[in-house]
Amino acid sequence: MTNAESMKFLAKNSAFSPYRLMRRETGFGTPIGAGDAMARSLYCGMKPIASWDCEQANAVPTGGVFNLEFSPEGTLLVAACEKKSIQIFDPLTHKRIHSVNSAHSDCVNCVKFLDGRMFATCSDDTTIALWDIRNMKKTIRSLCGHTSWVKNIEFSFKDKLLVTSELNGSIYTWDINSYTECNLVYQRVFHASGLMRCRLSPDARQMVMCTTGGLLVIIHNLNLSTLAQDLHGFKPNLYRLMQTSHQLIPIAALYDHLFDDKREENRIEFVSDFPDGNDAKVVSSLQIHPLGWSALSRNISHDDRSEWSCIHDIQASTETPDKSTRDCTRVRPPPPPRRPPPRRSLRRPRPRLARPLRPQNSVTPAGEAPGVGRNFNMQRIMGINTGISPPSALRPRALRGAVARLLPHAQHAQLASHAELSPVSLPSTSRDPSPADHGDSCDEDRETRHYIRQNRDRLLYYIEETNEGKGFIKELCYSADGRLVCSPFGRGMRLLALNENCSELSQCVQYVKTPKPMVDVGQSLGIHQDLVVSSKFNPRYHMLVTGCLEGKIVWYEPYSGESLY
Repeated sequence: MTNAESMKFLAKNSAFSPYRLMRRETGFGTPIGAGDAMARSLYCGMKPIASWDCEQANAVPTGGVFNLEFSPEGTLLVAACEKKSIQIFDPLTHKRIHSVNSAHSDCVNCVKFLDGRMFATCSDDTTIALWDIRNMKKTIRSLCGHTSWVKNIEFSFKDKLLVTSELNGSIYTWDINSYTECNLVYQRVFHASGLMRCRLSPDARQMVMCTTGGLLVIIHNLNLSTLAQDLHGFKPNLYRLMQTSHQLIPIAALYDHLFDDKREENRIEFVSDFPDGNDAKVVSSLQIHPLGWSALSRNISHDDRSEWSCIHDIQASTETPDKSTRDCTRVRPPPPPRRPPPRRSLRRPRPRLARPLRPQNSVTPAGEAPGVGRNFNMQRIMGINTGISPPSALRPRALRGAVARLLPHAQHAQLASHAELSPVSLPSTSRDPSPADHGDSCDEDRETRHYIRQNRDRLLYYIEETNEGKGFIKELCYSADGRLVCSPFGRGMRLLALNENCSELSQCVQYVKTPKPMVDVGQSLGIHQDLVVSSKFNPRYHMLVTGCLEGKIVWYEPYSGESLY
């Protein structure tokens, strides 16, 4: 089909074409590709049609609108505001129907509907509040248990559990159907340093987290009831450091089994690939595709000069990730040093002060392995010695080409018992180990070898954003059908699609061999008087809302004529 024919087809099957309505009235079926044509006409025709702010409504100032959330039926809109309030609107009439000015004792960060009438809010006052839309005079219950600002709320319909995360990285689950005399039953299921956002897929089979270290963490086949036990002690940032440094950290390598593709529940996967020129430092915003196909994120580059929006594939894959190359050289501790035989003398030896002997595998007080030099990899970062093997340039010749791996079983037990108390480092040798020193063959030692896993390339689409408003989180969102992305862009917003036809991801991904840039299909710039920090598509209607730091909310709907706003 030529370009002219394609444009003619799109025009005939657009939402505003009388030809499409006539074919439908006469009983003709929908031609192939008409869905894309209709979606493209609706999304590209979205215009700002109404707005609300506290000044025009003579209301109490709300501050910034940090989060916007529609009810599952799309008939209610709740805004979480900076100045401790929540505002409730009728999306169809664009009017405010209720306001709670002291919903929390600090700014409200997030809203999440549990069903058509109940929703939860979280705040910097470290609490979560449950509300019933039929009676907004007081909360149903206030959940206390967090120790830091609560930034995110998710709800698992599969487990009937509320999932909340706080600024210090802790993730809690709350059973809202079972509670004691003091509070609901809750549990801390995971902790990740630098955690920014935690999202669940629509079927609650996956949990996706983003961090300040430029990393996406996916938990496949999620089981919230056993998550705390399965991931106890696992530190994503430490494992990621082992990947980037290509050096063994025994404490991190002990959790290598969490990445095994054969694992049936709570399997971990890291996503760390970003576009060229985007060395992501902080992944601040995260959303999941309505069908759970992909993750939409926004990150800030390491030099703070650019921001990027990226779409990564998060579906479980049977493809085996790349691993480092195995080396059959076994690492054994060096033999104890031989003392020279004492020389016989007629003179009586002088008494000497007894000095404690240093253990064979210990490090010097200054953090130096014997004959190796300062182990600089972690001490300057975390202030502790974590047992990283010496740099490749300083290793003995036999170890320079070897892959980092765990010590044999004899030392593995000692590591497990002293992992948190004793510094651990690979033994240093002053000579090349001979085959006789190896003893067993490579096959016999296979169980004691561990790979440093390499992450799969998951990036599908990307686009560079404006860097206006440093330090503020800009919440992106997917449309209800997943065809479109709304991205806050300065004092307005941009509508982004995977291609010019606004096709679905399932129709485009088969042609994606390398990551591709997203297509800008519409803009509304300068609509707000301040930075836009939140956006949300209606789950039922073709409707979009955005909120800014000044407290203004703008509605967008498809319109084929002149702009009404």
